[in-house]
Amino acid sequence: MAIRGIEHIGITVSNIEQAETFFIKALDASVLYRIVPWQESQQRIGGDKMRPVNGLPPQLNVVGLSMLRLGNGCNVELFQLEPGIADDLANIGQPGVNHFSLYVDDIHATAEKLKAHGARFYDGPNDCFAQEAGAGNQTWFCLAPFGVLIELITLPSPLDYDSEAVQTRWLPAE
Repeated sequence: MAIRGIEHIGITVSNIEQAETFFIKALDASVLYRIVPWQESQQRIGGDKMRPVNGLPPQLNVVGLSMLRLGNGCNVELFQLEPGIADDLANIGQPGVNHFSLYVDDIHATAEKLKAHGARFYDGPNDCFAQEAGAGNQTWFCLAPFGVLIELITLPSPLDYDSEAVQTRWLPAE
């Protein structure tokens, strides 16, 4: 048995239409399919049906579920639930998956594109430090309009690996 890598990440959003539009327009993603199309408000999956599968509380309903392809990396699965969730809660102090990172060649151009689609950026870009330090190695966090924390990262300079490291960090191909 070999683990081949992350196939997809699941993100619960407050507005799936807005999240899909952001992923498509700001991140050049494409929709692969919609298991629960947000355009069909009568279609939903009840929490009572999903609880044995993934622990969804029975009082919640899945009212949108889309699978997207994002560049040369893992797929992204978007969920919208009712009752809804609050935006602006994402931060790295939360338990569980708290952000995803996108490798970019031009951190400023990518940030401008995301800003044009409603992302709010924290201070940055910031130079990487410790083992990630190097000329041009930078990171910059933003909050998508649907409340998900996204990190932009660029690592044009080599990384400094710990002496016991037996592999190098995977980076998306150009």
